[in-house]
Amino acid sequence: MLTLALGIGLSTSAFSLTNVLLFRSLPYPESDRLVRIFGTTSQADTNSLAPANAIDIRAALTSFSQVGLYSYDSLSLAEPDQPAVQINAVNFSANFFNLLGVVPLHGRLFAPDEDQPGRDGVVVLTHRMWTRRFASDPQVLGRTLRINGENATVIGVLPETFAAPLVWGPCDIVRPLTQQTIFSTQRTNAWMNIVGRLKPGTTLEQAHIELGTIAARLAKDYPKENAGNGLRAVSLHDSNMDRISRLILWMMPVLSTLVLVIACANLANLLLARSLGRSREFAIRSALGASRTQLMRPLLAESALLAIFSGIAGILIAFWGASLLGRHLQINGEAGFQIPLDARVLGFAAISALVSALAFGLAPAWLASRTSAADSLKDSARGTTAGRAHHRIKHTLVAAELAFTLVLVGVAGSFALGARSFTARELGWQPDGLYSGFLVTPWNRYGDDEKLRTLQRTLLERLAEIPGVTHAAIATNLPMYDYFGRANVIPEGQTFTPGQEPLASAIPVSSDFFAALGIPLRSGSVFPKDLRADARPMIVVNQALAQRFWPGQDAIGKRLRMTDRDELAEIIGVVGDVRMAANLGAPQSALQIYRPLVQFPPRYQSIILRTAVPPESVTESVRRAVAALDADLPVAGSGSVRANIRQNMANINIIVANLGIFAGMGLLIAIVGLYGVIAHLTAQRTRDIGVRIALGADYRDIVAMILRQGAVLFGLGMIFGLPAYIFLQVTLGRAMPEMPFPGYWLGGLILVFLGLATLAASFIPAHRAAQTTPLVALRAD
Repeated sequence: MLTLALGIGLSTSAFSLTNVLLFRSLPYPESDRLVRIFGTTSQADTNSLAPANAIDIRAALTSFSQVGLYSYDSLSLAEPDQPAVQINAVNFSANFFNLLGVVPLHGRLFAPDEDQPGRDGVVVLTHRMWTRRFASDPQVLGRTLRINGENATVIGVLPETFAAPLVWGPCDIVRPLTQQTIFSTQRTNAWMNIVGRLKPGTTLEQAHIELGTIAARLAKDYPKENAGNGLRAVSLHDSNMDRISRLILWMMPVLSTLVLVIACANLANLLLARSLGRSREFAIRSALGASRTQLMRPLLAESALLAIFSGIAGILIAFWGASLLGRHLQINGEAGFQIPLDARVLGFAAISALVSALAFGLAPAWLASRTSAADSLKDSARGTTAGRAHHRIKHTLVAAELAFTLVLVGVAGSFALGARSFTARELGWQPDGLYSGFLVTPWNRYGDDEKLRTLQRTLLERLAEIPGVTHAAIATNLPMYDYFGRANVIPEGQTFTPGQEPLASAIPVSSDFFAALGIPLRSGSVFPKDLRADARPMIVVNQALAQRFWPGQDAIGKRLRMTDRDELAEIIGVVGDVRMAANLGAPQSALQIYRPLVQFPPRYQSIILRTAVPPESVTESVRRAVAALDADLPVAGSGSVRANIRQNMANINIIVANLGIFAGMGLLIAIVGLYGVIAHLTAQRTRDIGVRIALGADYRDIVAMILRQGAVLFGLGMIFGLPAYIFLQVTLGRAMPEMPFPGYWLGGLILVFLGLATLAASFIPAHRAAQTTPLVALRAD
């Protein structure tokens, strides 16, 4: 029962994760009609939209009954006598709550004109923010909060059902979108998003056709910014799930179900052995007039009871497993979300138990019902082996166990080793001894670039003075943090089809960035510390970019243009390649460009410190240095870079651990099942073995005979399992080209291991049988 319960529990817990992320509807009325609109290029098809394009698209759409705009933001919240903290916000157009069908838990939501310029600042709290920050205080309505240095009034609290972590992330407040439409005429910097509600009877395909027409119109009217770009519509439910994550979410329940299948085959063999032991009983009952149904009924009842108790135990295991997964898996950078065992999950567990009962109970019951009274009584009296049907089914089940085990261990092992290789790839920089913290400077107070430059220059000076700091730098973000700006690049003198320009990461950095991270300089120089904002445009590039555009040449002095700027920038340095993204689903950027911070002062910025002391120890000093310049600027995510990278890779490690559990469980069940079958078949041949020994067979002959039996079972399993493993390995490689899957050597290693396991499982009963004396063997009944 334990193996069946574990099989049901593992498969149900894996399915519960897939259910909540892939199948569960969003908590909004008629959520299947909610659609997100993405921008597309030749390199990516899930882009946000430039504000001016988004506004034009919204005005042109006719397939939707309502269309809303939204964007994400990080803000500072400052309250009296408390240090400023960073909070996560979503900015909605005034009609967005109505579009979703959301009603407030307390207070009200946005008025129709509340996203217009000049209106007083208002915010709506999410349920998470209301409970965590304000202790569920109903008197919070009307309270004034200081957000980004400006006052905003709390007008409402959202219900807990508003939360949709995959869509909105760990959201704290919702603001009217007007408060950040500074770039509403811009068509290059994409940060705005569109969600619409399809009109009744309108299909997603019809929306696609309309979006194609709108995209063509934008490309014609604004060819410089939109040539080669397209638009596509995706259900809001599916909009934030990348291809790799979706494949993994399908793969986990499939592989865990293989554990259940192996357990069922093992149980079926055990029940076959039991039914064989009761063959005389069935023969007598059949001779006394029992029908086939009457013979099958008690065996099926036993199987049903076993499945019911195993199903109950499996649900308890699934509950524990789902809780464990929810506690450690991260959704949009935050762990601790709930994975409920809803009706769909419980139905899956019930169906698994029912199918399992049929899978392991039907064959023994069917064979028992076909018992011939005369043959069974004769066989029992002579103590000979079981009927051929029993043998065929036993052999088939063992071969199936071995085949499924090869597939399970092979696929799980390939993914686990591939994931390990992915996480262990050379970084190209040194994360140990690095501190990082995230800082957001609000546009309402740092919209002027010169003011932002002054803040960053002064802050760098203060940070460099902190005891234990050897290098201080500022950049938009660090590698391996899965967020970086990107731009299309066009080298001087080279041409590309519009929309086909190569895509590169584009990161503004201060001059000490490369020394702080330990990125080696290959040629040229980095940005001078005294570089002025009005200096000639210059960049530093990585080796991969230099070799792609100027193979065999010195890239120093070459120039290229990025599509978000008109001017040509000169390459002054070439540095080593670095790994940009931590997770499989994040975009991997081989071409890397670094821009001078003074010429591209970013609003979102990471503080980076190389320290001679433990990185965590400078956290408070950094907070004080920032607060001394602006008390309303919080530093978020402070800590060791190495620890942050580990946290970013937590999901991969959890998946690898789960796959290891699946593979280990399947392997253990298969080996135990193989040993049980070989032992049972050997025990049934006790008389035969005694006769062979009496006729002169020695220890080696008996052992070889039984080992051959195990080898035949192993060979049958591999005949079916090996092609399936190879097919799935090739399929996974094509589906996930980013993953460095191991070669077929892994399959060979698993074959050798399974072969040795089969040898061991066969040798133990063979050794016992070979030591049996003829007299004892011939007396066996």
